[in-house]
Amino acid sequence: MDGQQWIWIVVAIVVIALVVAVVVFGRRAKNAVDRKRAAELRERARTDALGAHERSAEAARAEADAARAENEAERLHKEAMEKQKASERANEVSQDRLRRAEALDPDAGNPSDRRDTSSDRRDDESDE
Repeated sequence: MDGQQWIWIVVAIVVIALVVAVVVFGRRAKNAVDRKRAAELRERARTDALGAHERSAEAARAEADAARAENEAERLHKEAMEKQKASERANEVSQDRLRRAEALDPDAGNPSDRRDTSSDRRDDESDE
């Protein structure tokens, strides 16, 4: 082998070494970039998970508020029904008393009789 062949062999070895070095360093750089990107994605995932948990808690609070509101509405509805029934009973008692009063009153009868009687009373009172 002559000197020129040795030079070409050395040049080839250097070129191969450079290619290997570029590939190795390129992989390391890519791995470093990938690690950094993966760390960023993990941080975003943690942030998203925290946000999801907060939204889930808000949804649970809203559901609890809705259940309380439904219970309150049901309670108010029952209270309103009881008051309505009490009002109806009071009205029935009032109407019953009014009917009994009408039945007992000798002057209660025809409305025209009441007018005549009341005018008779006025006449009697003016005579005195």
